Amino acid sequence: MTRTSKVGLLGLVAAVTLLLTMPSIAGSLDLDAKGRTESDQDRDSYNKPEELFAFWGIKDGMKVMDLYPGDGWTTLLLSQAVGPKGKVLAYASYDHESFDKRMKEAGGLKNVEETVLAYPEGFETLDQHLKKLPDASLDAVITIRNYHDLKNPIPVLAELRRIIKPGGILGIADSRTTTAIKRDPPVCRIAEDVIIKEVTGAGFKLAGVSQMLSNPKDDYSRAFWDARWIVDQACLKFVR
Repeated sequence: MTRTSKVGLLGLVAAVTLLLTMPSIAGSLDLDAKGRTESDQDRDSYNKPEELFAFWGIKDGMKVMDLYPGDGWTTLLLSQAVGPKGKVLAYASYDHESFDKRMKEAGGLKNVEETVLAYPEGFETLDQHLKKLPDASLDAVITIRNYHDLKNPIPVLAELRRIIKPGGILGIADSRTTTAIKRDPPVCRIAEDVIIKEVTGAGFKLAGVSQMLSNPKDDYSRAFWDARWIVDQACLKFVR
């Protein structure tokens, strides 16, 4: 065997070994699982959970925070994605009644832990609550259409950076508006460049921008609850 072939073989062995020791990317999700509704199927069509989780790098065995889980649409699917060896922290749950109803219908998810922070407190004092969590204890934090509501994003981002492991992920999807408006509270929108500036300013690195949730025909004067299927969403991946 030549030196070149030996080097190539060693490289192949190393690559295979790395693949075998890495957690696998989340596989297919069961979109018909217990606890899911007909309206969830509609949401699946425009929020594309499998593609979104793959973009953010959600993997089997991860410990992930679902920040502001709402009625648990994301939480239930994250529970599947991280598997029995993983864990999902449904943190700052402001719609406990709907969330609890979904979890009970799902039969109870052993890898999900809910922390209730009633509205609006959860958006006003989140950084103080996050201080209770240990350093570098999470593989990822994801939040969908909630970043725009943060009252104090800078201290919150500092705490998220502290509790996410080095190399860990912060995934944000939110309803876009124009740069000229920056934040538009009445319709729950935020400019994509504002998110990027604030998050990178807190020490995260921008690792990916996806157009999978984009819709150029969206009407920025309307809120997502007016016409959820047309909302133009920023889809961003940051790394600690």
